[in-house]
Amino acid sequence: MQELSATQTELLELLSKALFQKEVNISCSDWKALYREANVHKAFPLVFSVSKAHVADEVLLQKAEKLARRSLATTVSLNYAHAELHRLLQKEKIPYVTFKGLASSLYYPQPELRVAGDVDVYVHPADFARCESVLQQAGFECVENEGRHAGYQKGGVLLELHRRIGDVPRDAIGQKIAQQVMDDLIETAEIIDIGQGKVQIPDTFHHGMILLLHTIAHMTKEGIGLRHLCDWAVFESSLTNEAFCALFEEPLKACGLWRFAQQLSLCAHRYLGAPEKAWQGGAEDNFLEKMMCDIMASGNFGKKDSDRKGQIKYIADRGEGTVKNTSALQQARKTLAKKAASEQKSKAGVIADYVKNVLAGKRQLDTKKTVETAAERKALYSEFHLFEAE
Repeated sequence: MQELSATQTELLELLSKALFQKEVNISCSDWKALYREANVHKAFPLVFSVSKAHVADEVLLQKAEKLARRSLATTVSLNYAHAELHRLLQKEKIPYVTFKGLASSLYYPQPELRVAGDVDVYVHPADFARCESVLQQAGFECVENEGRHAGYQKGGVLLELHRRIGDVPRDAIGQKIAQQVMDDLIETAEIIDIGQGKVQIPDTFHHGMILLLHTIAHMTKEGIGLRHLCDWAVFESSLTNEAFCALFEEPLKACGLWRFAQQLSLCAHRYLGAPEKAWQGGAEDNFLEKMMCDIMASGNFGKKDSDRKGQIKYIADRGEGTVKNTSALQQARKTLAKKAASEQKSKAGVIADYVKNVLAGKRQLDTKKTVETAAERKALYSEFHLFEAE
């Protein structure tokens, strides 16, 4: 793992001011590089809000202001889309809940500064087909329909209709998590007014569980960026030590997510200035630095490193996010076996497809660096003991 650069350290200090009003010395050796780094982590509006008065380069400032306005326009457009969705589904009496993005933004000091991506919605499986029909009648076009969600687009808005939330192990712990998150997710949801209209979001417990599962799902694949850490930091810091423990300690320990929640919060405390709580325990500075370096190396959904997709097979159990203390090559063999079984092919057939795609230029050949970096990430993630009940 590499050390944090001066630009990355400056970026984290600015985020600590934007999120937790920390007193920092606002200075930067290269504002262009800092804004580029913030943008790749989907944290630019937050950073710009606390730094714009200190930028002397007028050309850069004008470009940055345009980017900030575009981000705000996207957020407003998505808020209207959430409100439209609520009206549509309420009219058709389809129970639903939206989660992740908009729900996360409400914990920020200025919700409009969280970069928005899309609309995530979950309905009961029995209502899935009917919900698709309602969306299509309202002018949404299906652009994807496989795996855990179906993607619908209208104008510049992407809506993801989810069949399930997060990757969990296919065992007793996975069943327990599915029950805790999915069984009453819609029934416990809360209706709020966001100005552009009403929307239904998860209650505090379900939102926290979804945040953790979403972060793990992406961390063990292409990687997470600062937006994931910011989302968790502002959420967790909104709860007192006692309130957090009352809601989460027992279920997270039972599901093997307590240690991950602790380390994620400690990382947010050290690098983003989030309040430290007794429930978080302690961590070695070296470990937290490795966590942050991994986040910074990834960018949002691995945007900074195209090699990360090639590393996935060496890190986690396919489609489950579990990271065991085995070698990267052993994990690759396990992933190969699962892929062959899921696609009803032989291992040789899967390998032949891989070679064919490499020769056709559809994917890159895994290099020594790919395997070595995957092994480093796997060693780091295995320290979380994900989905191992305490």
